[in-house]
Amino acid sequence: MTMLKKILLPTLLATLVLPVFSAQAKKLPLSEVPPSVINSLKERHPEAKIIKIEEEHHFTLKLYEVKFKLHGEKYEILYNPQGEYFGFEEDIHISELPKAVVDKLKKTFNKLTIEKAEKIEHPDGRIEYEIDINDGGEDWEMIMDPTGKIWSKDPD
Repeated sequence: MTMLKKILLPTLLATLVLPVFSAQAKKLPLSEVPPSVINSLKERHPEAKIIKIEEEHHFTLKLYEVKFKLHGEKYEILYNPQGEYFGFEEDIHISELPKAVVDKLKKTFNKLTIEKAEKIEHPDGRIEYEIDINDGGEDWEMIMDPTGKIWSKDPD
């Protein structure tokens, strides 16, 4: 019976928990975005022209990434479903990725090319990295913490 528990329990947990950590963006029509998100953006930036809104998961939270233009510049802001400002994804140079993140990527991918890196800061100070990877012609989006822990690995 213990052998069954050792096999069944981790499998069940992986099935239930891992989908929560997926950060793969899902583009949404405006009709599927909570009005509170759109209203918050319009309150903060009344002249903003929305380009697209994607549903993402960071720090195990559902967030809405709003991409918009304002005075000719492009911006990306994260909101929670209640329309509260969460933060933003900051483009960073690949050299700014922590060594533990780069080392884990090198172990995970055989033909690694890091194409883009973004830093996301939780209001409580936690950090995540969203990294676009090419591995021999296959594109991946990774979400990792500064220690190199992989939160999600999704085809991009």
